[in-house]
Amino acid sequence: MTIENVLKTMTTKRDFRVESKKRKAAAFLQLVKKEDEETPPDKKNKTEESKTNVENGIETSSGSSKNEKPKNFQQMAEDELLKLRQALRERQKASMEKPKVFLTLEELAKENTPNFGTDLKDEDIPPLFVSDVQSLILFAVQGSACKIKPRWCKLLRCTKVASIVVMVMNGVSNTELEKYPDSFSTLRSEFQTHIDIVNPSQYAKTVPTELFCILPPQQQRILAKSSVEKKKPETKNEEEPEASKSDEPPEESVVEENPLHPTFHQDDAFSRTSLLLSTAQLMQEKYPLPVQYSNVRTLNFKFTKEDYAPVDDKSPMFALDCEMCLTVSRQLELTRVSVVNEKLETIYDTFVKPFNRIINYLTEFSGITKAIMDPVTTRLPDVQKKIQELLPANAILCGQSLGGDLRAIKMYHPYVIDTSCIYNLSGRTSMKTGLKKLTEMFVKETIQAGTGGHDSVEDATATMKLVQHKLKHHLNYGDVRMGWTVGETKPEENPEEKVSEFKLIKMEETEENVDPDSQKSHITARQNAFFKMGKYFYSMFEVLQKYRKTAAMVTDQATINQFGMDNGVVAIESDSDKKTKSLVKSHVQFHDFVYCSFDNYLPHINGETTQEKAKHCLEKMDKRVGKILKNVKQNSLVIVIVPGRTDPEWENAGTVFVKIKE
Repeated sequence: MTIENVLKTMTTKRDFRVESKKRKAAAFLQLVKKEDEETPPDKKNKTEESKTNVENGIETSSGSSKNEKPKNFQQMAEDELLKLRQALRERQKASMEKPKVFLTLEELAKENTPNFGTDLKDEDIPPLFVSDVQSLILFAVQGSACKIKPRWCKLLRCTKVASIVVMVMNGVSNTELEKYPDSFSTLRSEFQTHIDIVNPSQYAKTVPTELFCILPPQQQRILAKSSVEKKKPETKNEEEPEASKSDEPPEESVVEENPLHPTFHQDDAFSRTSLLLSTAQLMQEKYPLPVQYSNVRTLNFKFTKEDYAPVDDKSPMFALDCEMCLTVSRQLELTRVSVVNEKLETIYDTFVKPFNRIINYLTEFSGITKAIMDPVTTRLPDVQKKIQELLPANAILCGQSLGGDLRAIKMYHPYVIDTSCIYNLSGRTSMKTGLKKLTEMFVKETIQAGTGGHDSVEDATATMKLVQHKLKHHLNYGDVRMGWTVGETKPEENPEEKVSEFKLIKMEETEENVDPDSQKSHITARQNAFFKMGKYFYSMFEVLQKYRKTAAMVTDQATINQFGMDNGVVAIESDSDKKTKSLVKSHVQFHDFVYCSFDNYLPHINGETTQEKAKHCLEKMDKRVGKILKNVKQNSLVIVIVPGRTDPEWENAGTVFVKIKE
């Protein structure tokens, strides 16, 4: 193609673009004229100005020479686009200077439900507690230094949080939120982020206790000085009688002491109680817990004992494993259960026939076949009764992901060692290592090698060996999250340096004014075995002080006496919600952390007043929350806790509302 042809083609294309722009401009003018007829008189001036600019652009385009670059319609559009992009960049930049909080329920459901699908259901979400709110507060204060991240939400740019304000509406539950929705206009309009929680009084705790008492993390515990390389004298009796499978409770057997550490079990290098799952871990691993919660299917679950004794370093351990099959209910149901003691003896092993018809025996995993199950007559209640007879009151149950096994036998147990938690090779809590690999790596044995499916006795025995193997080494052994490396058998040097940097405070347990022989006292004592706060804790206010955060609390005198008498806390007693509102409105302007409680609704929960009075009280409480919210500093994390209450006639659950003040 010659140069002349190229120039001719370029000219033709340029003319085509100009004609196209003319047509678009003409169409636009026609549209403007049509809108002009419908435009009110006060807006016509702006329309005329816009129309004139467009017409001038067209005239310039049509009358321009080839050497000039007129400001045509396309250039005008590009200018507008540049302005929009600039505005968008400025908006994005401004948003990066603000914190943001949002729920992560799908991630929580996926982590706790192996068969989680695409649709999020209520039963997929594990129960949440006031201690989960504590984890959010600590993360907002400590940032990346926080040991436990909130599992139910994400807080972005936590360093941008100006302050933290926590308001508690004592006595209010989800019943009031649903029954009197018009009484909570502030909560409904200002807080889009909210989630249900379990009422802490169900497990003999209070909101302040759950918020302000922080257990020392496992990483701060002192490692046992004795380790496997320290030779122990042989004191074990070789002619020890073999345990039988009789109905005699195992607690009658004599537990020999460790001569180096008399408080430890004979074969342990450190305290076995340090391997027990904490309440937070039981929640995270989705263990069945004895609380009323609408999203947890624990109907007809039974306790492994009617009463529990305190667990200690010589409490006996038992490994439990179950096999399941798929039934017509489309659920996995128990078909075999095995229990092994510390001597690796099988003290209980039975097949179990589900009440629902089996539609898939899952033989490649369970080892169960139709021929095995046909003659079986044992049912789940028989298993539950037998386990209650076998286990002593201070028994420690061991297992690999034992929460699934406890759900299979539909039982609660408070003292648990989970090999999928005490061993970790991935560095991530949610990524578990299978029992087969753990057994091969640490015990040097092969399990689950056949093609006939798993054997629950073999798996329970392997679990017990893994727990005993770790107890012969040290607390960090087998857990890369705790700094352990493959091949390491000795604890770190100078373990005393691992002492918590915070002052440990002894927890003064409060006794309820109830008859010790009453049913309520019995239930409370049993619940406490599952939700036992340690004897020692450190205070959230000490953490705030370390991070140079000022704190204030406006609440009742009992809470102030327990938590607000040290660490520079400005603590003010309030005997009315009106006084609380007035005090908090001023303190939120000057402090980094403010806690307050509203108590005026408490007299209404017994039904002694009319519904109108109760509704009016809730409206006033909600308005006070709104007035405090208006005075909170911008970019502050605001938390409103509706804790729920213990009342058999109503739903016990509460709700937590969270937002960033804009």
